[in-house]
Amino acid sequence: MRTLRPHQWLTGEIIECLFHIHAHKCELGTRIYILNHYSAGVILFGKREEIHFDSYGAIVSFVHVDGIHWKCLYINAEESTVYLADPARNSAEQAESDNAANAANKFSDYFKMRRTCCSKTDWVDIKWKGGVMKHPVQQDGNSCGVVVCMMAKEVMEVFPKTPTMAFGTTKKEMAHQRKVLAMEILTASVFDKEVNCAMCAGIKPPGSVPHHTHTDWIQCDSCFRWCHTQCLHMDQKSLEEAQVGDWVCSLCDK
Repeated sequence: MRTLRPHQWLTGEIIECLFHIHAHKCELGTRIYILNHYSAGVILFGKREEIHFDSYGAIVSFVHVDGIHWKCLYINAEESTVYLADPARNSAEQAESDNAANAANKFSDYFKMRRTCCSKTDWVDIKWKGGVMKHPVQQDGNSCGVVVCMMAKEVMEVFPKTPTMAFGTTKKEMAHQRKVLAMEILTASVFDKEVNCAMCAGIKPPGSVPHHTHTDWIQCDSCFRWCHTQCLHMDQKSLEEAQVGDWVCSLCDK
């Protein structure tokens, strides 16, 4: 959750969680398969180990590129098309198309390998091609994961049609979207904002002594969620200063 703070790179687990939330909201059931980002990376960049697929109409996933950047992966079986969408500004649409075509070839090889090694024939006869989806681009150096989540949401909401993406990506809009995404995760979980910390989601802060009963808390005056002061790295002086006036958590602080 902490990676949803402003100017932080989102972790794969956070992005994947949001993909599943959007799929559930869109009631996609078995129409779109959310491919684990590690598995997607293995297919595109590593060894082709066995992965079990059921009968889906599409795959939505994302991949980590060079250890510093997220890209959105969308495979539409009904269109026989692989999209590898880059949140960063691309100098030419053709470059993104070439990347998608290369990804399409790798997925084609992967499905052929499954037939040879595992006698699995689903999707093996599809003639995959690379495609390009027009989409907004990030305007900073750390919101690629946020943009990928928004891309996936757009894809799921109109599936099987190709989405028309028009969401904003200014720094202010990205800061707001991080808060929205954090709230979506908390709402979809068993999180109780009255007894759980908004930072660590626990009742007790990480590393706390089992029989130590005293824990300092502070409540956000914007979203009204509670946080352990320990999780905020807040010392006693900072806590006393925050208690005097209005205090907002890092998710609400723009």
